[in-house]
Amino acid sequence: MQIKRGALLVGATILALPLVAGASRSAIAQRIGITSAVTGDPTGKPPDEIERILHVGIDVQAGEVVTTGDADRAHLLFLDGTALTISNQAQVTLDRFVYDADQKLGELALTATKGVFRLVGGRISKKTPVVVVTPSATLTIRGGIAMFSVEPTKTTATFMFGYEMTMTGQGRTQSVTVPGFQVSTLLGQAPGPAMRPPSGSLANNMSRLEAAGGRPDAGPDRAAKATGFSDANSGKGPNASGPIQGGPAPRGPGGATGPGGPPRMGGPRIGGGGFDPGLGPAQLNPLGGGSAPHPGP
Repeated sequence: MQIKRGALLVGATILALPLVAGASRSAIAQRIGITSAVTGDPTGKPPDEIERILHVGIDVQAGEVVTTGDADRAHLLFLDGTALTISNQAQVTLDRFVYDADQKLGELALTATKGVFRLVGGRISKKTPVVVVTPSATLTIRGGIAMFSVEPTKTTATFMFGYEMTMTGQGRTQSVTVPGFQVSTLLGQAPGPAMRPPSGSLANNMSRLEAAGGRPDAGPDRAAKATGFSDANSGKGPNASGPIQGGPAPRGPGGATGPGGPPRMGGPRIGGGGFDPGLGPAQLNPLGGGSAPHPGP
């Protein structure tokens, strides 16, 4: 009987090994980025795990809900080089991330419930817009940098640099291609016209993204700089482990440069597809209030 019992235990162990290996592969496949800088104790709640504090170096997963308190801030770096800075008193769900590192194609979708956010597009956004859903609007950011403030009944987004940002509400879409212009949408209404931000509004938003005391060389900022992101802006990020991260390989958007072709360096205009050619890449301190590109004329 002892021999049979031992044989059963060994057999059960052998059968369990493929399941454990499969679970490990599944966990690796869900890794979509890393927490590269924090202040305070922001938390993350993956879909099938308990909530935990997002310390620097903690992986984030598809479907994870990130929440910050009064004194918390977080900076996430995705596998394609996309960076998301999250203010205090914020909540965002990392709905979907798919990235084919070989083809440089992917999809990134977020749901921002509340707070102030700064998104710097990585490789995915160069061909496929990043999608951000809020309670009152849907944003897309393509090949650029945007800062957006989300309230229960209002969304305000400012286009900082890049190809195009759009805001959609009630079936109407407003496109912005001029750096420094913003669009707002109230719950249940269509987006308003693109215009320059009111005096002081961007400074207020930036202050919510800054580290405690606004010190540009605070510990979290050094940790973020160590990733190499601030030097490479949106062009480079950590190497993906394997050609496809987060899900099935995405289909191409219809061409090597995606819809609309490469960014056009024409004169500035609203909804027309050009941006000011004088703007260069921004050197951003993720949590230290780093400088954004200067608005176009």
